[in-house]
Amino acid sequence: MNTEPIYELRERLRAAAMAGTSLLSEDFRLKRACEAFRPLEKASPVFAKVGQLAAKLTEPDCQDPQGALLDAITLVDAVICTLGTVDVAGEIEYAEVLNTEENMGSLIVNAPYSTLKELLEALTTSGSGHYGTVCDTHDHHPELFRDYRVKHALVQALGASYSELAEDVEHWLIEDDDKTILPALYKDFDPKGKKEMVRRVRVIGALAGADANDFYIKMLGEAQKDVRTELIKALRYEPGNVSLLLDLSKTEKGKNKDKVYEMLAAVQDERVKDFYRELAKKKPDNALKYLRNTTAEWAAELVADLSDDLVAKLDTAASVPEKEKQELLGRLRSVVRALFGKGGTRICECYRNLLAQKEKINALLRETWKEPKNSYEKDVLQYGALMPPQFWYKTKGMDIEASLGKFLHHSVIVNPDPALQALALELYQNGNSGKTNAKFLSAAATVKLSGDENCVDWLERQTTEKVLLISKRSGERLMAVIEAVNYIMWDRKENRYHLYGSYVDCDPEDLHAGRWNGLVYEDDFYSDYGNVERNIELPHAGELIGWLIRQEASQQLEKVLAQLAPANDETLCREVGEYFYRRILGASVNDRNRLVHYLKQCGWKDCKGLGVNVVKNDPGITMWNLYGWLISLPGSKEAIMEEMRTVCRMIKSGELKVKKLNTEELEGYMDRWYMA
Repeated sequence: MNTEPIYELRERLRAAAMAGTSLLSEDFRLKRACEAFRPLEKASPVFAKVGQLAAKLTEPDCQDPQGALLDAITLVDAVICTLGTVDVAGEIEYAEVLNTEENMGSLIVNAPYSTLKELLEALTTSGSGHYGTVCDTHDHHPELFRDYRVKHALVQALGASYSELAEDVEHWLIEDDDKTILPALYKDFDPKGKKEMVRRVRVIGALAGADANDFYIKMLGEAQKDVRTELIKALRYEPGNVSLLLDLSKTEKGKNKDKVYEMLAAVQDERVKDFYRELAKKKPDNALKYLRNTTAEWAAELVADLSDDLVAKLDTAASVPEKEKQELLGRLRSVVRALFGKGGTRICECYRNLLAQKEKINALLRETWKEPKNSYEKDVLQYGALMPPQFWYKTKGMDIEASLGKFLHHSVIVNPDPALQALALELYQNGNSGKTNAKFLSAAATVKLSGDENCVDWLERQTTEKVLLISKRSGERLMAVIEAVNYIMWDRKENRYHLYGSYVDCDPEDLHAGRWNGLVYEDDFYSDYGNVERNIELPHAGELIGWLIRQEASQQLEKVLAQLAPANDETLCREVGEYFYRRILGASVNDRNRLVHYLKQCGWKDCKGLGVNVVKNDPGITMWNLYGWLISLPGSKEAIMEEMRTVCRMIKSGELKVKKLNTEELEGYMDRWYMA
């Protein structure tokens, strides 16, 4: 930001004070300083006030020039003090990026310096409680994070010793999508650095993409270790980097070589197709490993070829030695995993061919499967390739149909290929048998939900089965539908729905190392493809939400409802909020905190009865637990305090029975919370 105009204005005001106020209206230097300051008046209300006071001095009919001059000097001095800068000669580095009139509104926030000072210290220094301070400020005052001083402190915080803070800051910078911070990310970049520089590359890639390609290539010259790996990954943004990546495939080693191969797999290019065709001839398992997430057309052809080779070998699987059976099983895992995201008629035929051999494949799976060493080890085919926002529903048992259903479901999320969508409906309908195949219901439901047609009646029919001529809800089928809905989220930033999932990779050797617990938590498991976010319309959201509310309550269903509530639809949000409000009134101790989070997520503002209810259902509740519950409730502080007073009044009158709870102590803590 160019601060020169405010310093120039201060000098002219001081000169006027020494020269006297009789000639103020004719002071052309002061008028020129006011004109130069005018662009800054759009930055914040306090700057606008400075401009108004200064301009008033140049008016011939100014009633109190002495008082107005004193007010102007005082306010300008205060603003300069708050800016925390010094008057030095020269230009501020990167001023050409920050000093743009269209961005000024987002550079300076009208907030007390005392508030900003605490936030800046928490971001740039280490100490107890700093993480909580930053997160609390971000939750309650996100506008402060638009201030340019805070943004530059956020760049420093990418190197915070507390890793959770650094990770949150990385996420916030990417989510904010403010390209004016790029110069600060480039400045003092160390290609030989550690985790901070890795995070910088990720943020630069998310904000600048291919526009920063020259930076990636330049830094790659000296980059080492994890920074080098991240820069290689960033090369994927520019399709013109194919030649460079092909060269790097010959020189890189270890995990960096793996990254080069994976980045090449994402490119639609004849040279890459030839490169991988040669690799598949020599090392087919390696080729399948690198092709497991790409949606490139040439990759679909290559995976289809390898799948056909596998199917041809299944006829003799029963008679081959144990070692060959294990190798065949490994190839099966790799082929099924690589089907993910691929589309086209040949890939659809691969699904059909594998299903035609399901008896032989299932026999091979049962024969070669060994009892896990511990309860954390599961087969990778049970989980698929995408992790949803909330929970992961795994398939049951060793069954190729269930595995293919899982990967087909995830494929229609990332790739809306018409052939794949038609296949999902075809396999669910199970040909002309008259019986549907529930193992493909999640895939079929996703196809229906992402279309324009209202599919709620269809969902109702698919989840209802007749037992002795009595219609009954199928828990398995309802879970399959919830699994499909689980990948749909309301995007508050764009005010629309999208299909969302995180790419996940997990090799069988990772499973046998005992590093799997049903959810992914190690960095090595995450694919460099990041997240999938595909927009869908969901015009029948209201009917879908109403249908879900009418189903039997479960944690999975409640999570799905919370992420479906559209923030821009007050009626629907209130409908979902009323559902969670009723659920809290009858919830157990373990469930109520989760439910109140969902309630606030819907924008609910009413806390009446929630404090009374929790004491009624838990007479042994401690003062601290009740205090924590009360301050977590939705609504204003005044409303929460009123609920607390109602609780205390009912305890004192005997309407609420408690075993041991000091109401005076509770009131004292609540008063201090209210005044904070």
